[in-house]
Amino acid sequence: MTLRSSIAVLVVLAAAALWGQTAGPEASRRPTVMASPNSEAQIASARAKAQAESKQHVDDMGATLTKMHNLLKQMQAKTAATASKDSVAKANLEMWSMMLDQLDKEYAQMVTAQKAREELEARRLSLYKQADDRAAAAAAAARAQQAKAAEQAKSAKQASTPAAETTPAPAATPSTTSSPN
Repeated sequence: MTLRSSIAVLVVLAAAALWGQTAGPEASRRPTVMASPNSEAQIASARAKAQAESKQHVDDMGATLTKMHNLLKQMQAKTAATASKDSVAKANLEMWSMMLDQLDKEYAQMVTAQKAREELEARRLSLYKQADDRAAAAAAAARAQQAKAAEQAKSAKQASTPAAETTPAPAATPSTTSSPN
C-alpha cells in the first residue's frame, strides 16, 4: 500500500511541478496591439475579451485547487486506513497540505484582485459615461445658444429692414431754380 501511496504522491508532485513550470495562458498568448482602433466597439470588445480571459484563468485555478484538495483528502484517508506509522508518508501529506494552503492564499489574492479590477472597470465606465453626458449637454447648450443668437440676428435684421423702407429716399430731381443768366 505504501508503494501505491508513494506512486500517487509522485504523480501528483510531478503534475504540480509541471503545472508550476508552464508559462500559463498569459505568457503564451501575444499581447493585443491596437495602433489606431477604428471604433469604440472594438475597444470595448477587446476589453471584454481580456476580462473574460482573466476570469477564466482564475476559475481554472480554482478548479485545479479543488481537484488537488480532493486528492489530498484521498491520500489522507488511505494513510489513515492503513494506520501507517510511516514518517515519509506523513511528511509528504504535511508538505502537500502546506503547499495547498499557500496556493489557497494565492487564489484568494487573485480573486480579490479580479474583483478590484472589475470594480475599477465599472467606475471607469461610469466616469466615461458621465463625461460623455456632460459633453453632450454642453454641445446641446452650445447649439441652443447658436440658434438663439441666429434668431436674434434674424429678428434684428428684420427690425432694421422696415425702418429703412419707411425713411424717404433723397430726391434726385433737378432743381427748378434757374440761373440769372
